[in-house]
Amino acid sequence: MPDSQNNIQSALEKFELMEQEGRVEFFDLSTFEDIIEHYFVNFNIKKALKACEVANSVYPFTSTIKVLQARILAFSGDYTNAFAAINEALQIAPTDFNVLFHKGSLHSIVGEVDKAISSFENALPYAENPADIYYNIGITLQSINEFEKAVEAFKKSIESDMSHENTIYELVDCSVQLHQTKELQDFLQKFVDNDPYNTDAWYNLGIYFSQIKEYDDALKAFEYAILIDDSFESAHMQIGHCYMNLKRYAEAFRGYLEALQHSDEPSAELYCHLGASAELMKDYNVGIRYFKKAIEADENYDEAWFGIGENHRLLGNHLEATHYLSKAVKLNKFYDEYWFSLALAEAALGNLVSSIEAFEESCRINPHRSKAWIEWSMVYYNENENEEAIKVLKRALEHLEENHSIHYRLAGYYMLSGKLKDAYKHIETALRLNYDAHTELVDFIPNNTVKKILESAIQSFRKK
Repeated sequence: MPDSQNNIQSALEKFELMEQEGRVEFFDLSTFEDIIEHYFVNFNIKKALKACEVANSVYPFTSTIKVLQARILAFSGDYTNAFAAINEALQIAPTDFNVLFHKGSLHSIVGEVDKAISSFENALPYAENPADIYYNIGITLQSINEFEKAVEAFKKSIESDMSHENTIYELVDCSVQLHQTKELQDFLQKFVDNDPYNTDAWYNLGIYFSQIKEYDDALKAFEYAILIDDSFESAHMQIGHCYMNLKRYAEAFRGYLEALQHSDEPSAELYCHLGASAELMKDYNVGIRYFKKAIEADENYDEAWFGIGENHRLLGNHLEATHYLSKAVKLNKFYDEYWFSLALAEAALGNLVSSIEAFEESCRINPHRSKAWIEWSMVYYNENENEEAIKVLKRALEHLEENHSIHYRLAGYYMLSGKLKDAYKHIETALRLNYDAHTELVDFIPNNTVKKILESAIQSFRKK
């Protein structure tokens, strides 16, 4: 364990013993800050606030603890006391950048736009990087749809620091809202024209083209950035993204591999991109290898657990798939894709109860995914429970009334149940919605009886 981790662990043990014994012990200011941050990032809000209280009693005239306290209170939704803490900090250090910046952030969170901007502007003279201030002014204005003013703030951010990566995304978004993409392209092109060897200028131009889905132009810009600086990891990563969007997965994989080779500390995100591009090339074992690397980088990265599980499922390793997919849904319970994949794996293993529970959750989170409803109904169909399959798809129609696939599949279930009148009704609706997709019904039940019924329904539909 590194010395810094040993030190914080020792300080935490000492602080908690102090709390148990009901006494106050001296820590230097930076140690108090470490203790508070530790509790905060681990979502132990009660202990974080208690540490702030103790630190304030030891250092009553220090603004940094009060700023931390304000951040924690705001995170927990206690804005009244958060403002009280930040105002106390302001009395102690009226020209401190962090105090003014966090006061602006607080006003922004509660929607007090004018006060937020005023605080941010007051912080400007003390900012090491004014781009941060202009960026936050832009975000605040963007939140109330003041896109033109936000654009001006974001442009000032770019002018202050072209490497402020978040700014370019918001600037493009606002310009799209205002239908001013050409004006933004001209603005970004000027930086390239004025300094053609500036990698950040080319990178920002590439992000602009990528955001408006002009991927070929984006690739050219990123490639220029790399010609100037071959070690530019983010540009290599963006090249990978462009090729992914162009569905050129082998080239995307190479782009991400280049990013990996130029990364001092590869992120879980980068490994996941490598895994995803391998998966799309159907090289599932390679995909698994890189998704496992992502877990080594961050064991709580849910996309990595999902990636391993999904690749195992695609390989037919359903038992292994359920292990990893179950971990993914524990880490992120709000993504329907995870539940859907888990449901498919459980169904393949014959675990019907677990499968149905996972389908239920997937469709609850995203009721507009027709494939999930249809696959759910197939669990019952495969058990010869057509009535239950019909019930599932009737629920689906509450959300997907105009989905032809649901209607064609319902027609199939009704046919198999001998309910031809109901089948005809759904065939006619499906034909109206998408005539050419009627092959879906024949593919589902490929027998002559169905073909004759479908032919009859088509003739009737044409006469109408």
